[in-house]
Amino acid sequence: MAGRLTRGGAAALASAGAASLGLWHRFFRAPLPRTRGAISVNGLSAPVNIARDDLGVPRIEARTVEDLCFAQGFCMGQDRLFQLELYRRIAAGRLSEFAGREGLVTDRLFRTLGFRRQAEAEVATIHKRGRTYLEAYAAGVNAAIEAMPAPPIELQLLRIDLEPWTPADSLSIGKIIALGFSTNMETELFRAELVALIGAEKVARLEPQYPGGNPVVTQPGVPWSGDALELAAQIAEVRQTIGFGLEPVGSNNWAVSGERSATGSPLLAGDPHITASIPDVWYTVELSSPDMEMRGGAMPGFPGIVVGQTNDVAWSFTNVMADVQDLYVERVRSAHEGQPAAYEFEGQWRPLEVLHDRIAVRGGHPEPLEIWRTHHGPIMNRPLGASGEPLALAWTALREAWPVHLAVDCGYARSGADLVKTFADHTVPCMNLVWADSGGNIGYKLIGKLPRRRGGCPDLPKPGWTGEYEWDGYVPFDELPEIVNPPGGTIVTANNRIAPDDYPHHITSEYLDGYRAARIEQLLAERDRHSLDDFERMQTDVLSIPGGETARRLCRLEPEGQREIRALERLRSWDGTLGPETIAGTIVQVFTVHFARAIAAAVIGDDEEAARWLSKSNLGFTAMTSSPWRFLSRMLELWEEADEELIGGSSWDDLALRALGSALDELTTRYGEDPAGWRWGRVHGVRFAHVLGEGNGAIPRVLDRVLSRRVPAGGSQETVCANGFIAHGGDYTGVWGPSFRLLADAADPTQSRWQHMTGQSGHPGSPHYDDLIEPWLHGATNRFGRPASATLRLDPA
Repeated sequence: MAGRLTRGGAAALASAGAASLGLWHRFFRAPLPRTRGAISVNGLSAPVNIARDDLGVPRIEARTVEDLCFAQGFCMGQDRLFQLELYRRIAAGRLSEFAGREGLVTDRLFRTLGFRRQAEAEVATIHKRGRTYLEAYAAGVNAAIEAMPAPPIELQLLRIDLEPWTPADSLSIGKIIALGFSTNMETELFRAELVALIGAEKVARLEPQYPGGNPVVTQPGVPWSGDALELAAQIAEVRQTIGFGLEPVGSNNWAVSGERSATGSPLLAGDPHITASIPDVWYTVELSSPDMEMRGGAMPGFPGIVVGQTNDVAWSFTNVMADVQDLYVERVRSAHEGQPAAYEFEGQWRPLEVLHDRIAVRGGHPEPLEIWRTHHGPIMNRPLGASGEPLALAWTALREAWPVHLAVDCGYARSGADLVKTFADHTVPCMNLVWADSGGNIGYKLIGKLPRRRGGCPDLPKPGWTGEYEWDGYVPFDELPEIVNPPGGTIVTANNRIAPDDYPHHITSEYLDGYRAARIEQLLAERDRHSLDDFERMQTDVLSIPGGETARRLCRLEPEGQREIRALERLRSWDGTLGPETIAGTIVQVFTVHFARAIAAAVIGDDEEAARWLSKSNLGFTAMTSSPWRFLSRMLELWEEADEELIGGSSWDDLALRALGSALDELTTRYGEDPAGWRWGRVHGVRFAHVLGEGNGAIPRVLDRVLSRRVPAGGSQETVCANGFIAHGGDYTGVWGPSFRLLADAADPTQSRWQHMTGQSGHPGSPHYDDLIEPWLHGATNRFGRPASATLRLDPA
């Protein structure tokens, strides 16, 4: 995307030459915000103090909650203005205004989803308190814009003129967040294509089943004639453009009771896994008023705390992987003989909602867009030019308002029970809430709107015209899974299965395989009582349970080549950890990718179709499955079953040996014959990408060196420290990971700690642009309530 975004700034950079020092000051020093003294602003009811510590974390002290929201918006406008601007333009479908025609694919999709239209309608209907919070936050952002000494470098390069921030901007960003945690649309397409290629029986064999023994938190499709892979690949491309791909949906959280903690009171840990970017999506803040004390991780665009702690209760979230999206194959009749366009439903023709829009395009003519909608939702294949019958998307985020007030109202919670009651109003996305409170309690609750469906078939596109597969409201909040103070004193979630087989409602078919949850439970079982120091070490654990099993199985084989024999000798002495120095771990990870691709090709059978299947997805070796990173467990099961008929009569061990050989070929070609160059930190690592550093042109490459960062991190998607990669096109670089770490002492918040990926500031000239990367890499965390190093007072104008 950076190649698109940077064209507008190419002229500015090209003129750098002799004026480089002046440009350096203009781009990097001039935009830095004022953090000392006093500023008079419009929109406050009383003075507010903003005391920043040596890491740039603001502690905001205000007399009212509304003034807290104002000041939080002001801080975000000071530190993350380009990030705010980018997110709201993505949500509104307005990238082409500065990216030109290459932004049209993204704009068409988001205009069709209608995030901005819905957000503008929701402003008048959301909870009154939420509207008040958003208005105050917007006033704070706008006050920061008025006070900024110079625009951020990105706005200068792209020549973007800022517009006032509005509550609708905040609400539309909430929809983007919901999209980042909702993947059912694409998985239905992948599954439908696989059924068409190899038949339902083989798909049932390949579909990952939840591995027996891994933790549980609480104990027929319609053929579609379109190109499901092409449509899914285009959607995946848009996701990557906006920085919310299919893959960054994992997270960990756990809590222990006082009986299991060194302090005698509950402790909690949480680390959401989100795309690695710079700046990242988190912003640490402390909020204080006479009615509220709250600290933790906020997100750009709206007030309050997402993951954090009050003086009485701490909480964190993981993704449920909930099935909240359905695709419906629609029968549409075009307008003819004076009759409007219509679609069939239960034997009758209903008017098709047709919207006409125009997308402004930099350097070109406006692009017309015709949007079709049925009562299920928008038709998704039209804006992307994909073939086949119209596919309408039903999605909770397009039916339910985003409850923005909850991120502030959770600051009033005095217990876990209060917190759960507050989140009864939560809609999207569905999340696993784990909490611990000062009263000695720990608990878990699934929160969010979970659809109830008629007719089953939740995992494939289904006929929209029959009425047999409609949604029948949502699962009542009281019936969503919940546990409080379980026997044994521990609660763990890591995107693993939530409820046992006899749970009466469909939650999802897309649970991850539970290896991270199993490892966390192993670590919790190693001692009777744990401290926050123990939790800090656990969050950086890089032992791979399936990697160790893969190595053991490979070591049973008898290769003929000396290179393969030497590789297996390394695996025999490997301890299963994926630290940055491991070579054996690299061999296992690259082998796993090659083996999974070999299985995909063997099962599909047709070389051309198999190549197309693998090339159409950015999910790499998981392209053949319905959910990212769930195939690893199923692959091991299938290897053990060794059904040769499934893979066209080949021997599974021979297939594995060929995959090992091709993996070693790749490592040799890319990193040299000496295995010393195969260290996982070099092959893998984590890249914190700036949006302007994406692309292949000369300008993006320069900006990438200036604005992006890369570190030699260990870990992988199946380790507790889940620095995951997309094994596509031979790139094993980590692109998502533990984005915000919370370690909370429920009884003594002064002991609680935090860490996020890159830095508080989005300004490359700030010392807080990247000062958190090294501590994050090594697992170091920071205490809340650090001494102030700069204080700014905001006075009512």
